[in-house]
Amino acid sequence: MATIDNDPLFTSLCSTKTLQSQQEGFFNTFYQTVAENFTGKNEHWLRDVFGKVRSGDDCAKLQLLFDDPVVCFEVLGTLEHVKPVFRGKDAKFSWQRREQARKLLNEGKTQQALLMASQAVMKAPPQGVDQQIDQGMTLACALWTRAEVLIQALDGKRALVDLQMAVKAGFPVKENGEYYGRMAKCYALINELKRAEISAKLFHQLSGFNDYALGRLQEDIEDLKILKSEEVSAKSRETEGKLPELAGGENASLSGASAKIALRGSRENAGKGQYIVASEDLKPGETILVEAAYGACLYHKFFGTHCNQCFARLVAPMACPECCGVAFCSPECRDRACSGYHRFECQYLDLMIGSGMSILCHMALRLVAQAGTPEKAIEVGQEMRQALCAHCEFRDQEDYFQRALMAAFLLRCLQKAEFFGRRKTEAAEPTPIEAQVGGVLLFLLQSLQFNAHEVYETKIAGDHRIDTAKVQYIGVALYKTGALLNHDCYPGVSRTFLGTTMVLHTSRSIAKGSDVPENYGMHFLRQPMALRQRNLRSRYWFKCDCKACSEDWPLMEKLSDKPRLRCPQPGCSNVIDYPPKKTKEAKCWKCRKNVDLEASIKILQQCEDIYAEGAKLMESAYCDESSGSQDERTAEAVGVLIKGIALFNEVAVPPHKPTHVAEECLRVCFADQGSVYRM
Repeated sequence: MATIDNDPLFTSLCSTKTLQSQQEGFFNTFYQTVAENFTGKNEHWLRDVFGKVRSGDDCAKLQLLFDDPVVCFEVLGTLEHVKPVFRGKDAKFSWQRREQARKLLNEGKTQQALLMASQAVMKAPPQGVDQQIDQGMTLACALWTRAEVLIQALDGKRALVDLQMAVKAGFPVKENGEYYGRMAKCYALINELKRAEISAKLFHQLSGFNDYALGRLQEDIEDLKILKSEEVSAKSRETEGKLPELAGGENASLSGASAKIALRGSRENAGKGQYIVASEDLKPGETILVEAAYGACLYHKFFGTHCNQCFARLVAPMACPECCGVAFCSPECRDRACSGYHRFECQYLDLMIGSGMSILCHMALRLVAQAGTPEKAIEVGQEMRQALCAHCEFRDQEDYFQRALMAAFLLRCLQKAEFFGRRKTEAAEPTPIEAQVGGVLLFLLQSLQFNAHEVYETKIAGDHRIDTAKVQYIGVALYKTGALLNHDCYPGVSRTFLGTTMVLHTSRSIAKGSDVPENYGMHFLRQPMALRQRNLRSRYWFKCDCKACSEDWPLMEKLSDKPRLRCPQPGCSNVIDYPPKKTKEAKCWKCRKNVDLEASIKILQQCEDIYAEGAKLMESAYCDESSGSQDERTAEAVGVLIKGIALFNEVAVPPHKPTHVAEECLRVCFADQGSVYRM
């Protein structure tokens, strides 16, 4: 580490943050208890014993914790006490919330009623678990109540799902006319009028052909349809984005990538390793990556507002059948998670959160758990070792040991959750195959520090979409192709997310054969070079030598609007300083010719006029109340901004303040096509 780091203390703090997000969690106490053995005659144990095991041999490093008498007793003693800690179901609480929901709905407080009804659904145990309340039908009753609330909220699609789920949970529908009455309302709200008519006929039949009841139902349906049409014309609170198409079609060898980019280098390369380049000239605004997450974890504080599986905002959450710790946006997401990773996390989720571990630790466990079997997890580990860097050889032995201890804890959680099947012993010592999975965990605990991406949504408060838009980070994900892009303080791409899918658009022109870089830290516009370098060295363990750093480009407020100009002579690749006011001629030192820069300066002025036009379109789009008009004008603004940025690249090189402002505008437009929440 000393060879690449000039601030070891800050580096240590950064690494600790990627392992423990909460120092008050019990993992820190666990480590301190074990570390007390590194005193007296054993004070050099980390260096002389643990450190002698080859860096990168993660299975051997981990096994040492269970075998070496200096540390094994404290390690095993703590791991023996790992047991389920999770938020369980509560039928009485569910019943209370359901009654509150009904009361609020009668008072016309639909949103508050929806909150109470959703809490009732989340806390309700499965059918037959608690016979004392609702005769074991608490979940069915909670779903039935929430369906009623959703109908009043004009959300026929989600109400229909709740009704169907209530039936699966045991709600009686045979000879139940009210059930078909609600179904008729749901179908009417989603404009499936034929099905609404059939459901109304069944309601009429099961109500004993009560014409008065049918008339009342039809009146309710008409009222709901009118209210729904008024809601559709109003401004929507949420925007459902659409994944864009890849420029040039799909790449045959890179997951989710455009055919216009390619992989270069190798992981063994001491310089760049593997990295992405342009295989064709790329223009601004081209979509070069649309990649689904290989694995994704939601930040704990968003467990109650976002789907644990797809990161969508929750409206009518679905719960795990066993716990109340996480929520899902739909039965599909719930079933996918509960049949996969969540069955191994479910009863240990609160324990893991209470340990104080970082989300990257949770991510390491998630990648193993979603593999489904130990054998598949080992295959995943081998695949990740080929694709991701971990910088094992540079890692401080104390930090390495802490990660090994975390891997041991996560492995114990998997043992207790029966990821390895029903074990013959309760002892924490791993079997050979368990030790291999533990080695995978330890590798991931190192590599995710350098390869995971934070996932964000754009949060907008009020009507003005530019001034009130803020990035809100909601989770972390791993992208196999996305992790291969190198860093540049002046990135070539704009990164947005739609759920857990990453979308990369080019933000400037990139020549064939050149790096396609993104930004790991801060853009040169927002942070001075010395601070960027310090953060990148300590967080990602490399010295940035991008042009913005090597030339020490100024921050946004100090940028000039007089860029260097490309030599207009054919075949000359030189750039020339912007000429003084009195002349538009200069001499190129490379081709040794006097050149007239007047045409280039006129094109530069044309670029700035184009940027101004794009900004006006963007402003009008984001202040317009009509969503259709917004989308059209945003697309028009994008097209204009792309034209100006591409034109600038033909005659000049950055830095150039108006161009960087235009690139930022382009980024905002692309972000508006991703996950957006309007408050």
